Amino acid sequence: MRESAWRELMLERGPVGRWRSALGTAAALVGEEVVFAADGTGLLRSYSALFGEDEPLAFRWRMEGRARVRILLVGPEDDEEEDDEGLVVTMEFRRHDADTGATTVLAEPGRDAFWPATYPLEPVAESQ
Repeated sequence: MRESAWRELMLERGPVGRWRSALGTAAALVGEEVVFAADGTGLLRSYSALFGEDEPLAFRWRMEGRARVRILLVGPEDDEEEDDEGLVVTMEFRRHDADTGATTVLAEPGRDAFWPATYPLEPVAESQ
């Protein structure tokens, strides 16, 4: 699939797949991995070479329109009922330069990151 068609599909259907911090070679030392599963569940993992991996953060997500994704945090005691409104995040794709070269990343308009990560995200694996 062409990159532009893939980006349009992500903006319509959601960022399904596995994403990681777009940090170039620094990603081997620190960063985040975010998984948006096709069933509307998700998981954020943060890691660093110095401190190891943080407790994973679970969430549920669903699209609220083109390029708008609603994210709801899920705690260990939470049941499957969505009783919270969550947070609506707007997505955009843009070019990002790292020491490994330029790549297209997922971020929020006006921010250098995409919630819940602290950096823009690049795809690691697309969902089939």
